[in-house]
Amino acid sequence: MCKSIKKRKQLLVTFLMFFAVSFSVYAQKTVKGTVLDETGLPLPSASVTVKGTANGTSTDFDGKFSITVANDAKVLVVSYIGYKTKEVAITNSDLKIALEVEANSLNEIIVVGYGTRRKSDVVGAVAKADLSKATATPTSDVTEMLRGRVSGLRVDVGGGSLRPGGTSEILLRGRSSIEGNVSGIYVVDGIIREGGIEDINPDDIESIEVLKDASAQAIYGAKGSNGVILITTKRGKNNKVNVSYHGFLTTKKLERNFDVYSGQEYAQLRREAVRATRADNSYPDDADIFSNIELNSIANNEFVDWENELVAPGIVNSHSLSIVGGTEFTKVYGSVNYFREEGIIPTSTYTRKNLRLNVDQKITDKISARFDINLLNDLSERAANVNVITFSPLGRAYDDMGNITQFPSGEDGTAINPLWNLREEDHDEKGNDFVVNFIPTYQITDDLKYQLTTSLTRKTSERGQYQSSLSGAGDSDRGIARIDNQLREAFFIENIITYNKEFNPDNIFNLTLASTMDENKFTQTFTEGRGFPNESLGYDGITNAIGGVEVQRNKTKTRNLSYMARARYNFMDKYLVTGTVRRDGSSVNARDFKWTTNPAIAFAWKMQNESFIENIEEIQELKLRVTYGSLINSLSRPYTSLFTAAGQNYVFDGESASGYSPSVILPNPQLEHERITTFNIGVDFSLFDRFLTGSLEYYDAITSNLLLRRGVPSTTGYQYTFFNAGEAQNKGIELSLTANLINNDDFRWSVSTIWSNNQNKLLSLYNDGNGNPILEDDAYNYFVGQPTNVLRQYQFDGIWQEGDDFANAPQANPDSAITQTDLRPGDIRIKDTNGVDANGNVTGVPDGKITQEDRVFIDPNPDWFGSLSTTMEYKGFDLFLDFYAVEGATKVNPFLSDFNNGGTLSGKLNGVKVPYYTPENPSTTFPRPNFDAAPQYLNALAVKDASYVRLRTISLGYTLPDVITTKLSLSQIKLYVTGTNLFTKTDYIGYSPEVNIRSTFSNADTGYPDATAFTFGVKIKL
Repeated sequence: MCKSIKKRKQLLVTFLMFFAVSFSVYAQKTVKGTVLDETGLPLPSASVTVKGTANGTSTDFDGKFSITVANDAKVLVVSYIGYKTKEVAITNSDLKIALEVEANSLNEIIVVGYGTRRKSDVVGAVAKADLSKATATPTSDVTEMLRGRVSGLRVDVGGGSLRPGGTSEILLRGRSSIEGNVSGIYVVDGIIREGGIEDINPDDIESIEVLKDASAQAIYGAKGSNGVILITTKRGKNNKVNVSYHGFLTTKKLERNFDVYSGQEYAQLRREAVRATRADNSYPDDADIFSNIELNSIANNEFVDWENELVAPGIVNSHSLSIVGGTEFTKVYGSVNYFREEGIIPTSTYTRKNLRLNVDQKITDKISARFDINLLNDLSERAANVNVITFSPLGRAYDDMGNITQFPSGEDGTAINPLWNLREEDHDEKGNDFVVNFIPTYQITDDLKYQLTTSLTRKTSERGQYQSSLSGAGDSDRGIARIDNQLREAFFIENIITYNKEFNPDNIFNLTLASTMDENKFTQTFTEGRGFPNESLGYDGITNAIGGVEVQRNKTKTRNLSYMARARYNFMDKYLVTGTVRRDGSSVNARDFKWTTNPAIAFAWKMQNESFIENIEEIQELKLRVTYGSLINSLSRPYTSLFTAAGQNYVFDGESASGYSPSVILPNPQLEHERITTFNIGVDFSLFDRFLTGSLEYYDAITSNLLLRRGVPSTTGYQYTFFNAGEAQNKGIELSLTANLINNDDFRWSVSTIWSNNQNKLLSLYNDGNGNPILEDDAYNYFVGQPTNVLRQYQFDGIWQEGDDFANAPQANPDSAITQTDLRPGDIRIKDTNGVDANGNVTGVPDGKITQEDRVFIDPNPDWFGSLSTTMEYKGFDLFLDFYAVEGATKVNPFLSDFNNGGTLSGKLNGVKVPYYTPENPSTTFPRPNFDAAPQYLNALAVKDASYVRLRTISLGYTLPDVITTKLSLSQIKLYVTGTNLFTKTDYIGYSPEVNIRSTFSNADTGYPDATAFTFGVKIKL
């Protein structure tokens, strides 16, 4: 009986336990979902916890999670570094949770090459451009957008870059080389681009980062030693399909800060110039120096305003349409863009059409692939070489019938009407670019990933030019036709293995290994024909040339093979170390120097996480960075170390024969690379609850084994050779600072500044045969202790005046390099700055004569450059103002010294108006005009300060409230107006202190006038 009762008790206990377990299981449930970033991509390793409990899990590689929760659990808490923590209500269906980026967060994601990093974990000097500010300036040139956006980065608007479709170059932290490469490279979506980024639509860009020091650049080795611009384009999102439109219309007008001589002023200039050549100092008769048409212009005050005739308002219109969307497996971003600019000089236009398609495809749980394609078709129409400054206002632009006159002065053989040349010349360039990338990825394990990167680029261009028999250039040849066909082909293959391991929160390790192979081919065929019986076909009829056809062929090929390893270690989220080494092999290198090594190391200390700082409320970030690296500066000119020859026809025994002649460069089989060794120390900070954020950098870069050139005896048949010797230094300070003055729901106001200083100096050259150091090479402008691009010129000391002691003037000394025995009032005075003793040694003391030693060195580089910008947002309104300044820059102004630019005051050409010397109005700043000869030492007068301050951008935008857009079934409508180059304060005479206008008689496209622009735009999101 007792045993029976005992068994029943055991069965009852077992039943009760089973019931309790069953009830417990019944009281729980499983919640599943996916965590996505702001672009719709999955976020692996995101934290998912039940609010108020320790119950939690992490997302897998695809952003998915599964968690068992109590039946009464209501809320999940989802967090990820760099994103706002989000609370999500638990439902019975699968959750799809999109996180938002934490504004002004130290955990902002930064692209650093071969991956991304949290901003607080970046060790090298990496700067992220503010894309909203960069795109505020409407332009087709992505590089121009970066002006003033990144400290240390200058945008060089060289010859032709301001014309429609023109491009500019970047110069990061000064000129590291004299004869070698000084330009940075572009890496677009992980692919090193060759030949520029003209095919990129600014509306397609997601982010732009700049790698500035050796540690950051070392991953790209020899190619990246002058700076790296990382461009990431937009990608698809895991959401519904969204359509965006951005269109704008821009009007442009000529910007200048000078006047040209009016008709009467120009006539007087010619009179004064001729008068100066006469012994009795008398004025000539107008009939002797002017044509009948010119005399009629003067008598009736009927002059030609060539600026009105040749310059018209420019028009730009752009339309971009993009589509973004996708599913968990397939994400797509596609865009089309049409851009057209009609320049301020008639017949100068640029038309561009872009197509981009970026596809992300998930194939399996571990395998995915990325496919990108970008197509470009463009057409540039270049104006004939005209210069509205120099053409005489005397005469007639049109005859009585309204037809363009060939010779405005009425005399055959004089200057041809620039309107005539615009009509009689064509200069077009057509381009087609094709870039395709295929990038599959295999997630081998949670910690190990393999990626294959492949890219193919093909760029073709055809430039055609025709100068008719009626044009100024083609009249003697019965027309000239030129066609320049170019083909650039490049392929890129890269294998990347990435290992990420978090042993524990205090020990995080990352290793990246990569092998890269690329090949770049360039092919050019240039054809020129002269003499055409039928000119209706223009340059398309080049095969019909009867005056002879010349064909030139040029072909180059370069191959590169590289291996890279980068290891990163994070200890306790306080101490970060990165070591990088890249081994580069290049076909461009000389035979014995094919391979080079590029090592770098970096250390960062996150001081805000130390116990003695972490409780200081005023400090959110205080990070010290120290980097050191030694990178090779790759040779930019192929075949420099090899013997090369060019085709050269010759006459033998009365008959034409084909042969070859050597190039002008004596080959140097021992030619090596330059090496740039850089030390960088930086501080990143965020203070007072992120009221003040920024970074401060100091760098010191030494370029050793400089690539130089040296003249060789003409008896060798060569002109010069390249060799390695000497050192140069670039050092400077960079500051980036942002103050968030007001930041609330209704009103936000921030002020930012970018400030940069660079000092460039040549430290040494080479020794002579006796081991003595050579301190200068005047032939190639190499001077130890001076900047690598230094100007050396006589020093302007005013204008000689009546009563001055001409007899004892150093310029009149018979021992001077150029003796001016006829020195007289109105001539340029040169300062005697130096002397030479009997042994030929420079004394530093004036010696009463003007010799080569009296020339002074002038640094053309700016003392500093930077920008100051402010952004204000009030409800739907936003206002952006941007100032850009360059201080201490110096340039040689051709408007003041070059005949073709009217700078010689000869009265033969018009020019910028200056207060020149006359006996009645003695000037102390500009010499007396002279019809026969340019004033002596005129180049010294043309060295001018090119500093300036420019109000570069004002942009006012308004985003319509949601009440309106919702009724229109739209997500966003934004209207904006923007003014560009509204005001420039400078003493430099010209259209721009950055670039000089082209020369009237030059065949090269050496410049284009700058312009003030006003833009109206609209952005719409469906």
